[in-house]
Amino acid sequence: MVRRFHLFTSRYARALALIALSLGMPAAWALNLTVEVNGLSGDAEKNVRGLLSILQENRDRLSESRLRRLHLQAPAEIEQALRPFGYYTPHIDSSLTPRDNGWVARYRIEPGPAVRVARVELYLAGEGKTEPGLQRAVAAFPLKPGDVADHRRYEEGKTTLRRQALSVGYLDAAFDPAELTIDPAAGTAIVKLTLNTGRHYRFGAVSLNQNILNPDFLARFVSFSPGDAYSTRRLLDLQYALDDTEYFSRVEVIPHPEAAVDGQVPIEVALDPNKRHKYTMGLGYGTDTGPRGTLGWDNRLVNDSGHRWRSQLKLAQTDSSAQFSYLIPIDNPATDTLDLNGGLRELHVEDRTSQIASVGVARNNRNGPWNRALRLNLEEERFRLDSDEPQDLITSLLPGANWTYTRTDDPLYPRHGLRWSTDLLGSVSPDHLPFGQALMETRWVHPAGSLGRWILRQQLGATLANELADVPLSKRFFAGGDNSVRGFAYQQLGSRNAEGLVQGGRYLITASAEFEQMLWRQWGAAVFVDTGNAFDNTQVDPKAAVGFGLRWRSPVGPLKLDVAQPLNEPGAGWRLHLTLGSEL
Repeated sequence: MVRRFHLFTSRYARALALIALSLGMPAAWALNLTVEVNGLSGDAEKNVRGLLSILQENRDRLSESRLRRLHLQAPAEIEQALRPFGYYTPHIDSSLTPRDNGWVARYRIEPGPAVRVARVELYLAGEGKTEPGLQRAVAAFPLKPGDVADHRRYEEGKTTLRRQALSVGYLDAAFDPAELTIDPAAGTAIVKLTLNTGRHYRFGAVSLNQNILNPDFLARFVSFSPGDAYSTRRLLDLQYALDDTEYFSRVEVIPHPEAAVDGQVPIEVALDPNKRHKYTMGLGYGTDTGPRGTLGWDNRLVNDSGHRWRSQLKLAQTDSSAQFSYLIPIDNPATDTLDLNGGLRELHVEDRTSQIASVGVARNNRNGPWNRALRLNLEEERFRLDSDEPQDLITSLLPGANWTYTRTDDPLYPRHGLRWSTDLLGSVSPDHLPFGQALMETRWVHPAGSLGRWILRQQLGATLANELADVPLSKRFFAGGDNSVRGFAYQQLGSRNAEGLVQGGRYLITASAEFEQMLWRQWGAAVFVDTGNAFDNTQVDPKAAVGFGLRWRSPVGPLKLDVAQPLNEPGAGWRLHLTLGSEL
């Protein structure tokens, strides 16, 4: 006699829920009972343990008679637990043996041959039967002829199909039929699925419920119009765009398919205003900067056209500044802003000092992983290499552009990540010859095993200038420090003048390779090699250092303590570097 199992969505959902429930179940609950499960591993073993009543029973209710009853029902429970993994004919040897002050229950399981898929019949019906995304989802269904009849993959494929249908506007999509038919005797399974997409829905009217912004301005965040094809991706994009503005403390985008008229779904956007003012304060320390502190004040909503104000005061031994920005949304307000900015900045490294006053305007555009900025600044910089020298003064008009690409799986602790940026800068001055500059930086993070990472970075910079004296000190290239060539002090590396003072350079080359391995919980270690220099002619004099460090994955970002030893530098000792921040 051939037994056939016809498994439908609700029954599989219960079985899969039991799998999920079982993942954290303990191996035994009472000291007077030992339960041994042999012959299985991985999720199949976890599911068996999760469904064995003898393991879940409350010790206070356990008696010898109840223990024997639970032991007798264990083989049936084991059979049920193995079916979602494709095993329908297991051989189970069980025994219950008394021992001093307790019992030993043993279950040796041979799962037997797995049931395999003999045929897969997938069909699309309804208005969406020619939808390209759905056809790709059908082609990518995770169960193929010859595969083990794994119920989890079956449910995964169904979920993907229906989710794809919903995402492109087929809100009534349903399976009829949805069957996974098992023939244990033959060891085969047949998948039969028909997804009826129903009608294709479109966007209806969008209501933006708020009272702080001009309705015409806020409507510019909506990238679709009534009559456009319904898309959950576009609804999510709207939610993310409104969240990013910081105008609102709550953003909830709610489609109402039950109120659709002629297939058009009205969209409600519920918005709660955010606090207008935001204050920030931070303290930190780095070997490049010494102790540092920041104070910030943002006005998230200057007026009902969405203008914003940002200001920050930063104090540190090497770099202090007071900066402001007045941001005006333009074009697409979710991605484009006009930035009117200015500030004062003072740099102090060894005996080198710079005081910079600037005003400027920038146009910023964000498009997915790309950020682009076009800017024009007017700067006055007073600088000198030594406290005994008179100050130089350069007033410049500085046009510039920046392109940055960032891709990461985790902004704090990436396993896969890439950050690439290119910055172009020009300078026109009434008192000095013009110059042009380009700087390219790359940072790349890649996994090495389950707990390791490779972290690579490089910098390439070049300045086209008649002579170094035409380049303000803050625009020259230097190397050395926590994020450059470790083993050397901050901005210690660069060309030197006739008095032997480091004056920077028109060119820059640095590179770093680091291997990091997590060792225990949030603690790890790293080894690295850094090389590079800043120079003012074609004669490159690269410096190099090697070192090792400790890593702590703190709640606010990675804390890194490194020691590095310069190579081929007689008398140079180990140098300590302490930094806090992500690799990207």
